[in-house]
Formats: sequence, C-alpha cells, structure tokens
Amino acid sequence: MSLVYFLVLLAIIVCGTIAEKNPRTSLSRTGVISIRPDPGIALILSVILILVSALRYRVGTDYFSYYNWNIKDWRTVLSDIITFNEGGFSLLTKLSRTIWNDGQSLILFSAVITVGLYTFTIYRRSSTYLLSMLLYLMLGQWQGGFNGIRQYLAAAILFSGYQFILDKKYFRYCLIVLIATLFHKSAIVMVVPCFLFARKPDLKQIALLACGSIILFLSYDTIFRIIGAAKGKTMLLEEGTYRTNDVNPFRILIAFVPVLIYIVQCDKEHHTKEQDFYINAVFFNAFAMLASMGSTYLARIGVYTNSLLIFGYGSLLQLIKDDRSKRVTSMLVLVMYLLFWIYSVQAGGISSFQFYF
Repeated sequence: MSLVYFLVLLAIIVCGTIAEKNPRTSLSRTGVISIRPDPGIALILSVILILVSALRYRVGTDYFSYYNWNIKDWRTVLSDIITFNEGGFSLLTKLSRTIWNDGQSLILFSAVITVGLYTFTIYRRSSTYLLSMLLYLMLGQWQGGFNGIRQYLAAAILFSGYQFILDKKYFRYCLIVLIATLFHKSAIVMVVPCFLFARKPDLKQIALLACGSIILFLSYDTIFRIIGAAKGKTMLLEEGTYRTNDVNPFRILIAFVPVLIYIVQCDKEHHTKEQDFYINAVFFNAFAMLASMGSTYLARIGVYTNSLLIFGYGSLLQLIKDDRSKRVTSMLVLVMYLLFWIYSVQAGGISSFQFYF
C-alpha cells in the first residue's frame, strides 16, 4: 500500500486535531452562536485531500475510462440534460475539456467538486470534526472516487443535502436528488430516506427495514428488469457475473456494527431530532447492505448510504452516557475502520499510487 495514503491519514490526524483544538466562534445575523474548527487549518486539510485526488495518475481500474471521456459538442450536453442521460456529468466533462484540453482535467475538476463538497459539509455540520474526517477517509468515501467518479460525485451532492430532510425541507432535498441523478442515475433511490428518516427509530422502524431488505433480496430479477428498462437494455442475472457475485460478508458485518452499538450501549429514550435522524440512517445503511448482499452491483448503494455514518457515529457516541465507554468505543471503531480502509484500498485496485507530474 502506497506511502501516500498513510501520509494523507497523518495529515487528517494532525490538521484535524489542530483545527478541533483551536475552534472559532461566530455569531450569525439571527443571533445564533456557532463553534467551528479553525477554518484555515480545515481549508489546508481540504486542499491536501483535493490535490492528492486530483493529481493522481493511472490510479484505479476506471481511471482511463474517465481520462479518455469526452463530449464532442454542446448539443450533446443539452440533449443529455433534457433526457436525464447524466447530463450534469456531460456538462462537467465539456467545461473541463474547454478550460484545459487534457484527459486529466476531468479527473481534476471532479475531485475539486467531490472532495470539496464532502469536506465543506463536514466542516459546517459536524460536531466531531476529527472523527468525521477520519471516517470520511476510512469508510472509503475519499478514495472510492478514484474509481466510480460519477457515482461519488452524485454521493457528494447528496451528502451536502441530507440536512434538508432533517429540516423537513423535502422539496429542496428532492431537488438535490434530481441534481445528483444528473451525474449518476442510481442516485434516484435516495428519495427513500424522505419517508424513513423522519420517523422515530423504534422496533416498528427496524421491522419495516428488515422486511424491506428481505423483499428486495428476493426480488433481484424484478429489480434488474427495472434497471434494464431505465437503461434501455436487457440485464440478465447470470451466475458468476458482477450482478450476482456475493458481497464480502465482512462488508455486511461492519455495516451492522453501529446498529449493535446503538442496541447495546446507547440511551433509547432521550434523543434530539438530529440523533433520531442519524440513528435511522445507521439502520438504513445496514439493511440496505443486507438487501444487496447477493449482488456486488446492487451493493453500490453503499456509496450513498455509507456517507451517512460520517455523522451517524457522532450521534451514537453522544448517546453513550459513560465517558470511559464512549472513549473505548471510539477507539475500537477507529481501529476497525482503519483495517477496513486498508482492505478497501487493496481490494479496490488503488494500492499503488503515482502523481500526474
């Protein structure tokens, strides 16, 4: 595994710690006082993550697909937008090629948007900045964009808009989903949280998610017919293909770790609205991964749902009353995800790293 990745991890630990230990207080026009990590240090960390992602070369199995991606004319861009044929990505491709006519331009601008949206949203929304930044890396959301650029662009857009569900601004959230689908059509499935995350997390909610995951697991044929119809092609379930390969059980088990933490350690009675939201998100991610365990193709929903854990763990830890238990749980979670991160880098075919220059 390349030294660059460990230097990125070190940068997050150092910059994240400094930023969190030197917070800045601001007063909004409405009189609300907010305490945020040091903005200068947070910006430096964001730039580091953007540059490493933007200046990678031949890193990832999909690298050359995007390096050679090109749109011939503006009419194609307009047509893709009107027909919802991922026109947002067509627009980004055409703009990046117009500014700098080199294959690396699309890689660069995609990294700026994807990493920039994630780090800015974490800076603005997270009450546990260092933990959230570490999870952003270790959950695979940062380096995941080295391969599936379009889907991780969509995931970053969705991540920036989850707050709208919490604020019950459903129209704005649906607009965010619509924008995300302009980069990857699969983002449309993330309309579902509108109907689930506003509910109180209880046994009824868990039963609803469990039943839904079982139904989906038994309905792969129907699901792929729907996907095929949306793509305008036939998608058959053939043994040994990407669509039918089982997901590594380790990925399923790790998705249920926060669920176990909630059941065993967390206060079940006294929740804020935000804590309810992210507890629901934790359960949704776990059961979404369970539903897709028989198809690595469908398991890509984890690109969207895993990002919810970036804030979800912070909410779970707030609900652990004993300080010692909270510290021990935090350390165990980080060690677990560190191992998961190393595995993900190796399994994702990006363990070797080189810069464009």
